[in-house]
Amino acid sequence: MKTIYLIGLGPGDPQAVTLGSLAVLRRLQHVYVRTGRHPGLKILHAHHIPYKTLDIFYQKFTTFAETYRQLAYFIINAALRFNEVAYVVPGSPLFAEKTVEIILDKAPAAGISCRVLPAVSFVEALSAELQLPREKELVILDAMQPDRLLHYPHKHVLIMQTYNRQIASQVKLQLLALYPAEHPVTVVRGAGLKRGKRIISLPLYKLDRLPWIDHLTTIYLPPVARHETGDLLQVMRRLRGINGCPWDQEQDHRSLKPYLLEEAYEVLAAIDSNDSANLCEELGDLLLQVVFHSEIAAENQQFTFYDVITGIVEKLIRRHPHVFADGKAHDAAAVMQKWEEIKKAEKKDRQTIFTVENYLPALLRAQKLQRKAASVGFDWPDAAGAWDKLQEELAELKDAYLTGDEAKIEEELGDLLFATVNVARFLNLDAEQALAAAVRKFYQRLLFVEAQARAAGKELSAFSLTQLDAWWDEAKKQLNK
Repeated sequence: MKTIYLIGLGPGDPQAVTLGSLAVLRRLQHVYVRTGRHPGLKILHAHHIPYKTLDIFYQKFTTFAETYRQLAYFIINAALRFNEVAYVVPGSPLFAEKTVEIILDKAPAAGISCRVLPAVSFVEALSAELQLPREKELVILDAMQPDRLLHYPHKHVLIMQTYNRQIASQVKLQLLALYPAEHPVTVVRGAGLKRGKRIISLPLYKLDRLPWIDHLTTIYLPPVARHETGDLLQVMRRLRGINGCPWDQEQDHRSLKPYLLEEAYEVLAAIDSNDSANLCEELGDLLLQVVFHSEIAAENQQFTFYDVITGIVEKLIRRHPHVFADGKAHDAAAVMQKWEEIKKAEKKDRQTIFTVENYLPALLRAQKLQRKAASVGFDWPDAAGAWDKLQEELAELKDAYLTGDEAKIEEELGDLLFATVNVARFLNLDAEQALAAAVRKFYQRLLFVEAQARAAGKELSAFSLTQLDAWWDEAKKQLNK
């Protein structure tokens, strides 16, 4: 039967190659080595085992993905031609070897059997050198997959395949998005070797300044985060579980509604205050509400927190085809239009596309409804129409006021407010936030006037409107500085 033997050279020391691997290599006539740049090959020289290196593939192709794919197909074709071949890789074949993954996936369809002969991986060598923690606290990442480098800030991380300073620089820039510039990293070259081994610890921002980084180099990062999502879920289960907190145990979705709304508004207040520490705390309180509701749902076998995560991840990917697929969007307006189109297709069972939640505040509901109308072309061509409508509604409110008809006055006031929201939309402003800012400004000025009255030793009602207006004008000057 046609067979590919997948053999590991170990982390570097020639003595790490197993006796079983040597026996197979001695027997086979066709031995291929992914790269000739590995000290473990000395054992093949010592036993006079001929082999062919495949470093030329790294020169022929521009990306690592294409290089690995072509390497794998070459080995599969060699097995089809010669029946038995050995493919030799650094470390262990089952540890972060993309070519081996491809071979194991594609070879069976070609009628080829694969036999893996494991070896000591670089993880064992590094663990011995650095006395790393047990497996459950350790994550192995690939420098060639930068999108995964920020996934495990709460774990001990090993980053392999840091072939040169250029790749080290790319890794550094990616990590700096989460890890502090002074975060300690340890760079290890030639772990397990008797000669040529180098180990140095330095701050992250200096990572790419080492001149000796090469294909035998691995980077180690200690954790930067004390806790992760699983810790929060565990705390929530403890609070809701036996011998937990009586208050937490009594809550359900409905009883938590006021707290969810309150925490959302406190997040908004933190944003307005420009207090990053407070924003961090309030976002944590809001996240707790999500976890709380998810845990209640899990207890009732409805859904879990991970279902919530899966749902939003898949929705974001589905509704951003210009990022994750072959769609195109040249600006934010095109993104929003595409979002609504996809959303409409997803919710075909709805009788109307203009469904807006009744429980939303009136200003927010008006904004959402107007955006939905605009998404299907029912809108003014430009802001001029919205401005004219605002003036028209103001005139109608004045006319209604002169009639003394309270119902008509209320109706026209509502129309005026709705038209104001429309103008805000054309100005790319959020009407809810604009009104909230106006309320805050009014409140601060009132506090200033009240403080002046108290300083004068009297109640506000004791002063004339002229004096109050004077203090109000002073408040405008001082608070707008």
